[in-house]
Amino acid sequence: MQNDLTDRKRKSIILSLLFIGMMLSYFDRLAINIGIIPMGKELNLDPSQTGLLLSAFYIGYTIMQPIGGWLTDKFGARVILTFSILSWSVFTVLTGIGWSLASLLVIRFLFGIGEGGFYPASYHSISETFSEKEYGRATSFFKSAAAIGSTLGTGLTAYLVVTFGWRGMFIGIGFVGIVVAWLFWVYLKPQEKKKKDFRNQVQQKVPLKKLFKIKNIWKIMIANFFLQIVQGGILSWMPSYLVKEKGLNLEAAGALLIIPGIVSFLMLNVSGWVLDKYLVRKEKYLVLSGFTLSVIFIYFVFNASTVSLGIIFLTLNSIALAFIGPAIFTMVLKYGPRELTGSATGFINLGGVMAGAISPAIIGFAIQLFEGSYYVVSYFLSISALMGVVSAFMIKNNQPSEENDAQGPKELTV
Repeated sequence: MQNDLTDRKRKSIILSLLFIGMMLSYFDRLAINIGIIPMGKELNLDPSQTGLLLSAFYIGYTIMQPIGGWLTDKFGARVILTFSILSWSVFTVLTGIGWSLASLLVIRFLFGIGEGGFYPASYHSISETFSEKEYGRATSFFKSAAAIGSTLGTGLTAYLVVTFGWRGMFIGIGFVGIVVAWLFWVYLKPQEKKKKDFRNQVQQKVPLKKLFKIKNIWKIMIANFFLQIVQGGILSWMPSYLVKEKGLNLEAAGALLIIPGIVSFLMLNVSGWVLDKYLVRKEKYLVLSGFTLSVIFIYFVFNASTVSLGIIFLTLNSIALAFIGPAIFTMVLKYGPRELTGSATGFINLGGVMAGAISPAIIGFAIQLFEGSYYVVSYFLSISALMGVVSAFMIKNNQPSEENDAQGPKELTV
């Protein structure tokens, strides 16, 4: 009984740290979106320079996804997580000290490099810490931190900029991150038996080629790609849609968009419970259902007769999308090669990061091409969700292995 309590406490501490780290990553990432306003005035940045500065993070972040996953498999989650949080926090502090466009471009690029290993290392830590029966709940709780970070981050960073200035804001949250990195190093320790199992599996060389031979990995990455196309498009263009097409002011639009964010946080955690209790070996059907419902709800979002009705359908769409992400990464943790957990999640997230980067640009080009019409946005997002349905249908669920606990899950096979 005492051992069970100790084990539950250890799991709670580790999952709480991962949740805090995920929230912090979104706070730090969103800070530039608010800070760029006074920063641009002080440094006399034109729109093209501003756009370049905003993109610098994503260039480094994208490059580091597969590399961070491979390094996690090689050196362990604790090392990479601590290093990742520490490095991005240091570069957050340095952002507040930046003196020119060139210096900030280098700092933001290195910021992205530093944060790139956090996501795959977090999933590696979940696979080390939790049993297969708990993967769905652990994964969904971890991912729900992104919803909270996105929802609250903008408001908090705006308050900090007004109160302390953009330099003080970056320096302050950077030092918070350094403290969090220390907590990770102190508390993020896998059980000795699991640590030895992982070391025995990794041995001296991580067989990365093995990953690219697994067809289901590619199918899951494509599903995640279309998920992020839809999410990235909605997050980036919905405020503009509400202001320009529905006549709301920016404050009202921002307040209304908090509703889908909060509901998304709640439903992400519900999805983990559903995965663990009712959809073992059937995880892909949650992905399939989520994309199918999203196709329908996106249509009604852009064709709603009132703003209230549009927000209701947007919230329903956020519920549909909330079921997809946890299912995608739960399949990797359950059925992927244990020694390549970091590499697999890094590779799959690479597709998502690329989608999140290109979706806003494609939508912006389409709106301009169609003379400001937002209906083209609904078509683009609906087609992307439909492609998600196709990719989810092609994913194959695996039979569970009786030896999972001792030897790790089976590969994601055809």
